[in-house]
Amino acid sequence: MNKKAAVDLSVNILVIIIISIIILAAGITLLYKFISGSEDIKAQLDERTRLELEELLVDQGKRVAVALNTAIVPREENHIFGLGILNIGGLPSNSFTIEIIPTKLVTSNNEIITDPAYLDSVKGWLLYNQDPIELVENEHRSEAVLVKVPSNAQLGEHIFDLKVYNSGELYGNLQKFYVNVK
Repeated sequence: MNKKAAVDLSVNILVIIIISIIILAAGITLLYKFISGSEDIKAQLDERTRLELEELLVDQGKRVAVALNTAIVPREENHIFGLGILNIGGLPSNSFTIEIIPTKLVTSNNEIITDPAYLDSVKGWLLYNQDPIELVENEHRSEAVLVKVPSNAQLGEHIFDLKVYNSGELYGNLQKFYVNVK
């Protein structure tokens, strides 16, 4: 009787191992489909942002443009804004620099917060190219501005001023973008 129990136990373990391998393979396949689907959505968004920037810069002749300048971003998530710069020529230099400054927070109670300490901490949310950008005359370039909202961010609409400089002078108009933390 013990030999039969030992064989039954071995068969049961073998069946459990086979089922586990099948479930693992199904999970990996499902994960791969989710990842590839999210990459397709990101590519479509990037293409939409690129087209919007190209229309603003090239077709409308704007020097500086922010495409899709408002985003709802939950805590612990991030969002990428697209910034476009067009060198119209006749400038002192072909070198451009970007500066982004958080200006205020409008809470859900319509309270306006301009506390410099808090706004300084909001600067840490931003990741963008702070090096000089070289553009020849009539060239345009898109730059990404990543906003990563931390878990302790205050809820409400955070307003950012985006400025592009050429030889220390403001180039184009001041641009604003809005991050609604939910």
